[in-house]
Amino acid sequence: MGNKRHRWAFFASKSTEVSFDLSGALYRIYTQPKFESDFSLLISAAIDTSLAQTLVHFVSEDSCLYQLVAIRHIHEVKHQATNVGKTNMTVNIEDIPRLNDIFNRTPAIAIFDDEGNLAYLGPYSTGIGCFSGNNTFEPYLDSKANLRAMIPLEATGCYCNKLIVTYWAFYHNTNQVQIN
Repeated sequence: MGNKRHRWAFFASKSTEVSFDLSGALYRIYTQPKFESDFSLLISAAIDTSLAQTLVHFVSEDSCLYQLVAIRHIHEVKHQATNVGKTNMTVNIEDIPRLNDIFNRTPAIAIFDDEGNLAYLGPYSTGIGCFSGNNTFEPYLDSKANLRAMIPLEATGCYCNKLIVTYWAFYHNTNQVQIN
């Protein structure tokens, strides 16, 4: 019999490209004045640590093809972040139920600046390549002070669709951030 090697091929086309914010829920939430602070509180409470100088990598428990294809790129991003003094945290979106109210695509990344403010939230890259493509996050990897977080609301690429977005639940109670 011997040892057989299997080779896998993955072909990308315009049909594999989808919108990161297909329902527009992230856009609607992003326009709320307290979005960035509410999001930061939600993530900080979930990972139980300061977000200063942190990259949070959002993945799904599912073995979605696009997430599997992106593993090498994600590892490269983690290495790049470490080289500029950032801490990497990986979070399954299923572990933070309220993320369902914010976005439903993985893999995704949140970058926090020196003070723990959200600098970037969105996909690692855009385009039909599904392997890397146009890195939308790189200008924010070592950012200092931004007026507002960058969220590429019109990004398209290869993303896994994990959850159903429900916009109103996130802002049902803006005075408290509840994980459950």
